[in-house]
Amino acid sequence: MVVMPELAEWFHPKRRTGQTRLLMVGAVVGALIVLTSSTLFSWPIHGLSATAASDDPNVAFDAPDGSCLTWPAGTANISKVDCSAKHLFEIAGTLDLTSKYPAGAPFPDGTLWQKIAQDNCGPVVSKFMGGKLDPDGKYSANALNPTAQQWSSGARTIRCGLQAAGPGGALQPTTGSAKGGDQSNIYPVGTCLGIKDKAVGDPVSCGVAHSYEIVGIVDLKSQFPDGFPADDKQQTALATRCGKAASDYTNGFDLTKAKLGLTWDTVKQESWNVGSTKVNCKVGQKLDDGSGLSPVTNSVKGVGTGVAATSTSTAPPPSG
Repeated sequence: MVVMPELAEWFHPKRRTGQTRLLMVGAVVGALIVLTSSTLFSWPIHGLSATAASDDPNVAFDAPDGSCLTWPAGTANISKVDCSAKHLFEIAGTLDLTSKYPAGAPFPDGTLWQKIAQDNCGPVVSKFMGGKLDPDGKYSANALNPTAQQWSSGARTIRCGLQAAGPGGALQPTTGSAKGGDQSNIYPVGTCLGIKDKAVGDPVSCGVAHSYEIVGIVDLKSQFPDGFPADDKQQTALATRCGKAASDYTNGFDLTKAKLGLTWDTVKQESWNVGSTKVNCKVGQKLDDGSGLSPVTNSVKGVGTGVAATSTSTAPPPSG
């Protein structure tokens, strides 16, 4: 089994802002600004009952803090759902921007909306999470904002909340409240992550070009119950445990025959402190020139001695 932990540096995009990861309105995740641009809502904000109609056009801005929202891809049909169901956004708090942007203030452009979200939603989300937001976890902060027309009519309230986005920025459905939940940035075993510009993308079918295939999940807490393990201890433990996970997943396939290698994520102290102790074991390959990741096609699941996924890289994978 060839291991290459150095590949892990390409797994997560660089999205940290201080101690809170922020996917800004109008930036990487355009879905929310598209939704709010075609969604009407009423003022002032008031709480919705648990039986509120799912097609209520005011739901995004009427729902109380702690509510979870979802919508079909490419639509503005926002529904309030129980947080135990799949959802795309969890409301953490409400902010009134009137004091900073009084009547007559021009509608913020994309750059200013990013700054508003960064300056305001990070603290709101952190408070909602009891100060326990994993800066490298699966959740990030964002905001639902009024449209230009609503702004000109006096609307100055934004809803800050939590969402999970893939490495390429597309929102990923989650279940359960982020508050008190596991924030480990992991994917279900068998997930393939896309590839774009030699970097990791959002989940795709394993039959198309992808960067990594998740072959196992390891909870380091089970091996280190007494506290955070240093990086060298994590590497040693994961070389064994991810190696076994990959062997079980592939039915003993020799990854080098497909010019592939095994790698994994590790956990940082600040993530461990808030309970994020699980990591991905994954299969992929670097390009020959080391400039990024090589496209891989097909899955390695259960292949044994059969035909497996193939990397376009011509060089053997580097050893760990």
